[in-house]
Amino acid sequence: MRRKKSSRSIFRDLYDVIERWRREAGPRLIQLESLTRRSRTLTRVFQGTLQTWLLALARECGRGWDDVNAKLESITGRLQLLVSEWEGFEAQREELVVWLADMDARLSEVDQLTGNTCEKLKQLQVWGCFDVTYI
Repeated sequence: MRRKKSSRSIFRDLYDVIERWRREAGPRLIQLESLTRRSRTLTRVFQGTLQTWLLALARECGRGWDDVNAKLESITGRLQLLVSEWEGFEAQREELVVWLADMDARLSEVDQLTGNTCEKLKQLQVWGCFDVTYI
């Protein structure tokens, strides 16, 4: 049977995929820069409508890249935040597990004590587990 992935694992996987995309986009950015230089050269050669069309096409490509890059930055930042929050939750969970194990051990000790409930509650108060000032 297949285990369900934790949210942290899913966030980490998404983050890794997006980081890989960013690394793969680097060479494309270099290609875009090369195309931009070529379009500048071509626009000097051509005049009129063709020049206008080439300039518009180059601007459109640049805007498209800027949009993709901005989205990647936004998603990556959000994923980093979610992974960080999840790691904080995991740390708190681990602290709570230790605390609960300690409490379980103390309560087991109280269960083994003989006497009435008030004496057991007073023992818990001595350990600082509960406030039993009203007993």
